[in-house]
Amino acid sequence: MALEDAVVLAKCLRDSPGVEAAFAAYERLRRGRVERVVEQGNRTGGWKALSPLARVPRDLVMSLGMKLAAMTGADPSRWIYEHHLEWEEPVGEPV
Repeated sequence: MALEDAVVLAKCLRDSPGVEAAFAAYERLRRGRVERVVEQGNRTGGWKALSPLARVPRDLVMSLGMKLAAMTGADPSRWIYEHHLEWEEPVGEPV
């Protein structure tokens, strides 16, 4: 996220008429994705703090799920890792 943030902030500073406008554009462009990533982390974070007994089925489910995702290419987290920022694309005006 930090690298994405840096690229988007640089684009906003490059394309905006001033620093204030750049930060407003940056927040507009980043808020939705950042909130979605944080939400995903909160959903998956609870799996890490399970009791020793609950870890056994969790590990089995995760193992099977990861194998299935690898075989089918249906990784539910794909949207996080395959995000692309186009440097040449201008930031544009707020919608």
